[in-house]
Amino acid sequence: MKIAFQGEKGAYSELAARRYFSPKKLDLIPYKTFADVFHAIARRKVDCGVVPVENTLNGGIREVFNLLDEEAVYVTGEIKLRISHMLLGLPGARLAGIRKVYSHPQALLQCRKFIRSARLVQAEYYDTAGAAKFVAESGDPTIAAIAGQSAADDYGLVILKKNIESDGKNFTRFLVVSRDSVVPGDADKTTVVFSLRNQPGALHKILSVFAIRDIDLLSIDSIPIVGKPWEYKFFVDFRGRVFEETQARAIEHLRELCPHVKVVGSYREGRTAF
Repeated sequence: MKIAFQGEKGAYSELAARRYFSPKKLDLIPYKTFADVFHAIARRKVDCGVVPVENTLNGGIREVFNLLDEEAVYVTGEIKLRISHMLLGLPGARLAGIRKVYSHPQALLQCRKFIRSARLVQAEYYDTAGAAKFVAESGDPTIAAIAGQSAADDYGLVILKKNIESDGKNFTRFLVVSRDSVVPGDADKTTVVFSLRNQPGALHKILSVFAIRDIDLLSIDSIPIVGKPWEYKFFVDFRGRVFEETQARAIEHLRELCPHVKVVGSYREGRTAF
């Protein structure tokens, strides 16, 4: 299987893909941006992709939400990964000598307490593993990267400090994204995205679609609509499969009330991997 992920070898998305598809043989293909991953999926350059969508410390990733709506792709699976961030430096480097740290913006946010306490200058990089690769190639013992164990192994870096995330319960939810809308037989969770008409009580009416049918809502995220200031679209996760009668009627009701509705996918709720 050809699986796309954002970042470099050693990225958390690569680890999530390995955990989800284990023990299948995989051809894991890195792309620099989330948009590149989605374009590769939509154009069938890969079989599917694995992307992060939500973190327990930072919340949802808006770029991924938007791409799920805009691209001709669907969610077919999910996995939750325990994220353990580490400060990585060159062999011989010392924690006391580190002055600047590089990592993905999400990782920097997740480690902001440590960064502040260590008085480090932070620099955003497009990927955690990419930051580790940059540090390895720099030859500079005063800079470090925030990444995982895999990145340390892949780029020959040493761990200067483990578990530097601000909270020990740091998990990221990853989605498996495909060009084809395939509903697994054991699917028990559905994601939809919709926009609302600008009228009083619109959101209340939409939530009633689920309430009157006793459908369990698992999460709801609001995302600003680009080009329409103060207007939003909503991503909702709810219990059940899209082709079950109750859920199907709810979606039909949504289409009557909303100018835009997309069923992002029905899939099995993901296990937690460590």
